[in-house]
Amino acid sequence: MQLKKLAASVAAVGLTVPGLAAATNGMLMEGYGPIAAGMGGAAMAYDNGTAAMANNPATLAMMAEGSRLDVMVGFVGPDVATAGVGKSSADAFYMPAIGYAKKQGKLTWGAGIYGQGGMGTEYAGGDMAQVGVGRVIFPLAYAVNDRFNIGGSVDVVWAGMDMVVTNFGIDFKDDSDFTGAAKGYSVAAKLGFTYKLSEALTVGGVYQTAGNLPDLKGDGYRVAGFDMPAMVGLGVSWQANDRLMVAADVKDVLWSDSMNTVTIHYPGGAGTAPFTQNWDDQIAVSLGLSYKFTDAFTGRVGYNHGKNPIPDQHVSYLWPAIVEDHYTVGFGYAFSSQSELNFALSYVPEVSVTGTNVNPPPFGNGGVTTEHSQLNWQLMYSYKF
Repeated sequence: MQLKKLAASVAAVGLTVPGLAAATNGMLMEGYGPIAAGMGGAAMAYDNGTAAMANNPATLAMMAEGSRLDVMVGFVGPDVATAGVGKSSADAFYMPAIGYAKKQGKLTWGAGIYGQGGMGTEYAGGDMAQVGVGRVIFPLAYAVNDRFNIGGSVDVVWAGMDMVVTNFGIDFKDDSDFTGAAKGYSVAAKLGFTYKLSEALTVGGVYQTAGNLPDLKGDGYRVAGFDMPAMVGLGVSWQANDRLMVAADVKDVLWSDSMNTVTIHYPGGAGTAPFTQNWDDQIAVSLGLSYKFTDAFTGRVGYNHGKNPIPDQHVSYLWPAIVEDHYTVGFGYAFSSQSELNFALSYVPEVSVTGTNVNPPPFGNGGVTTEHSQLNWQLMYSYKF
């Protein structure tokens, strides 16, 4: 198995390392953090640790008084094959991330680095595309009263892209497992809430702005028209008893405003190569439950569905972000009141799409079938102090 572009970042004091990723819900991960991922990605209305920064920052107000540090590593294992092109060797994407939060009275604040998503393939003939987006996140949450929490974040967004298309003379990539040759940076934001309807039932929601990415530039190339979408999410959690919790989220991912035509501008103004995308908006549904078997051990199961947002006439062997269903399991184990380990595994069954655009590749895909499946996992160690 070959190490490919990283999907998130490693962080230490004063150090950030951006990276690239693979696609699940379009170009977004099915779940951020193993607590949410084990429950199919549902995360809008309960405490899921500092991964709240990438989910709903208002849930940070649900954490216990004090500080929490989460260190995570994840893995996305796509299996992609395209008729006439071959099998992609980009089959291993590792995703380190870190988050810190401190709650003092009604306020909770912190910082973290998470990969938002991406996609990638690499073929024996030389064609490849790797793109990833990550965020350095600065959240703030406030407990208005015992029932109502609000939260938001300012996100520094980065994107990196590598691409080689031999038939069109496109060739820009670097030799790093952490960056792309063409890069861009921007600022985005999230705003969320949670409201406790009763002792057992909580609702939550979030709005995340688009990535606001500028043109990506590198190696003399300029990539115009690539961005990450705005998203609106709403969820609920039900604490059925002291052991069982059920959660569900619905997200509307606004791809149609961000993935239309990605245009590659050649060095020196030598021409352009427009890759039409015209993605549809995507409704992603997450369902999950957790059960506390003992004071130390919690089990989780979940399901996530997001309809393939790419129209058949625009599916590309370079960016086949077409998977739809995710079946997840996970667990949490508390070594003590301070120390905890969480893990999630996601099985993504194969999806097959046959293109309907009769133009020549890479712009055309008529009669070309692409298959894509995945096996993903996330592991997180938490320390509370």
